[in-house]
Amino acid sequence: MTGLVRRAVGHAGPDRDVFLLIVKSVVAATVAWVIAHNLLGAPSATFAPFTALLMVQATISQSLDQSARYAGAMVVGVVLAGLLTPLLGAATATFAVLMLVSLILGRWRKLGQQGPQVGVAALFAYSSFIQSGAPSASFVQLASIAGLVLLGCSLGVVTNLVIAPPMRYRSAQYSISALSRSLCDLLTDVAEGIRGGVPEQDQADAWLHRANQFPGMVAQARSAVEQAVETRRFNPRRLFLRSSASFEGYRTIINALDRVTEQLRMATRGLTSAGSADTSQRHEHEHFLADYAAVLTAVAEAARVAGQVHRDDDTEQVQQLGDATDQARRAYHALVEQSGGRQLDNPDQWPVYSALQTDVHRLVEEFVQARQNLTQLIETDSASRSW
Repeated sequence: MTGLVRRAVGHAGPDRDVFLLIVKSVVAATVAWVIAHNLLGAPSATFAPFTALLMVQATISQSLDQSARYAGAMVVGVVLAGLLTPLLGAATATFAVLMLVSLILGRWRKLGQQGPQVGVAALFAYSSFIQSGAPSASFVQLASIAGLVLLGCSLGVVTNLVIAPPMRYRSAQYSISALSRSLCDLLTDVAEGIRGGVPEQDQADAWLHRANQFPGMVAQARSAVEQAVETRRFNPRRLFLRSSASFEGYRTIINALDRVTEQLRMATRGLTSAGSADTSQRHEHEHFLADYAAVLTAVAEAARVAGQVHRDDDTEQVQQLGDATDQARRAYHALVEQSGGRQLDNPDQWPVYSALQTDVHRLVEEFVQARQNLTQLIETDSASRSW
């Protein structure tokens, strides 16, 4: 616990998010208890803090969404108990029918994961109804439960809204930057490794192993961006931001990096076969790989710059990305020109070097397409602001 508090106070991150969620839950539950028990003297006061605890979610939009679903489920359960119990009487058969109907209604898809709460509310409402005695008192008790649930929902949402509503732009930026840095590092390592000639099998296998880790990193980066989008919905803190995060730009970069990593995996897989190619052409292979390394170096720079595009107005970074992709294209054309008259693949073997050339061409074109998409986003955003 002390470690959690120390990390939460020391720097922003998941530990701080957890700590803030705990603090907000305590505040929401305590305020709900004071109002329900101390001020209103409600006989079932625990419904309010219990509901408030459940409604303090990780984001504002989640709190609003789950509060609406939970309140709807609880009110349906309470109303159902209030209708069936006087009609059928307090008996075991009535309880069974009540549970059957409430569980069926709880399957309504609009209630989502709060659907089972229909049965829970009906159970507690039935218990309160039969214990209160007089019908008028019973209906007052049911109305009290429904009111306490609505009170708890309101306090949970308000607490989450007032006390440090979460904004996760930083985590989205960090995830994309980490992905681009890892991609840049691998491209640089491969370029340096093949600049001196055909790589050793163990080295090529190590590159392929690193490349195979990228799908998981891409999925994490994509999830971080979508969480950042979620935290912005209904969040008042976005009004005080000096600049807005370009979530469409983020998605464009992630999609491009996703495709780039797949092409890099294919290229590194090809390099694992380079060592077994015809050794009689080793001199030609070394010249090809030296030019290939130049292309990978330029692509690595494009990957590094792509990870720094964070806002709709990052025109300077997009321009740098354009410069890097232009350099990568020039390096690729030099590779094509230098390898045009060479026989690199033995006709009796799988065409390793032709495949490598195709893979690096696709790497370059993915960044060219990303640059074009980002430029289009900037132009569209500028046009919309001018209106």
